[in-house]
Amino acid sequence: MNRILGWDLLRGLCALAVGGYHLSMWLDIGYFHSFGSYGVYLFFVLSGASLMYTYGGNLEERSFNFKKFLLLRYFRLAPLYIFLMLLVLPWKISKEGATIELLKKFILNGFFAFGFFDPAASSMLVGGWSLGIEVIYYLIFPVLGFCVLRRNWFFVVFFLLLVAQVWWVTRTIGSPGGYLENSIALHQPQAFVVYFFGGCLIGYLRRKEIFPLLSSRIVVVLVSFGFFTIAVINPVNAGGELLGVRGVVGFCVCFFLVWIIGGLRLENRFAKAAEFFGDATYGLYLIHPIIFFGIAWVILPRIGWGDPLSWSLGSRLGLILLVLALAAALALLSEEFFEKPIRNRAKAVFGR
Repeated sequence: MNRILGWDLLRGLCALAVGGYHLSMWLDIGYFHSFGSYGVYLFFVLSGASLMYTYGGNLEERSFNFKKFLLLRYFRLAPLYIFLMLLVLPWKISKEGATIELLKKFILNGFFAFGFFDPAASSMLVGGWSLGIEVIYYLIFPVLGFCVLRRNWFFVVFFLLLVAQVWWVTRTIGSPGGYLENSIALHQPQAFVVYFFGGCLIGYLRRKEIFPLLSSRIVVVLVSFGFFTIAVINPVNAGGELLGVRGVVGFCVCFFLVWIIGGLRLENRFAKAAEFFGDATYGLYLIHPIIFFGIAWVILPRIGWGDPLSWSLGSRLGLILLVLALAAALALLSEEFFEKPIRNRAKAVFGR
């Protein structure tokens, strides 16, 4: 199947949104909670859409090989993740000690099984919690895909999962303790499964070309409006973007953005730029925290530049741009010379 360049572009924008959210928060510039949350939730929608777009035909023809699917997905996530875990391991040992608990955490992360064990607390990397949950969705993907193919089943299951998701979000961050006391409890598979499942339907419809391609200008306007809406619903306190009217609006915008940008027409250099965005997404998402803390905690103290929190606003904004640029460059290099060769080798061994 051909790449959906609009989805590649949206992945890159989401990675930038999450990276900007983290860096702005760490540098005390601003707290853009809605971009941090919905930037990740869009990943879940995009993941479901991409998988159903790619494997929907196999599910329809009853030729879906679950074992090969899991192996290929593992080799998509694992190389960079394990490399970065090894990179931060000395720092983890210095902070937590060389304990059995750290070894267990490392093994769980290496096999992406930490999604079953409070992923927000068990992840070895910043943002890694979403990957632990993502792998759980891989495990149930054939069942969810089957429900998409049986359209009536889809709406029944979607409604039941939506009720469970709303109940869980309300039960955790909607409780008196709020987000600060319940963030670990919130980040469980049941809190985001409807995003992935709804994305599966979008991928199936896109595969069947049930919705038409739109002009680039219309799509750009609509996507810009979607991101503007996410900015508008940003709350003062973390977690507020998931509750009440904000939660309903953000939830709907996620599906709207994936649906509408999937019909984006891109040609020539714009198509190549979208591919670069897609290729850089995974690495940018995982690498930017390591670069930032490496600069802030290792490099700056050694050259005597002090804590970046004491810098001027302009200097802190410049640091954000530097970190994102370095992370994107390293992500592209990793994709081209490290991750892609491993994936290609895995495909040759296990079959496409």
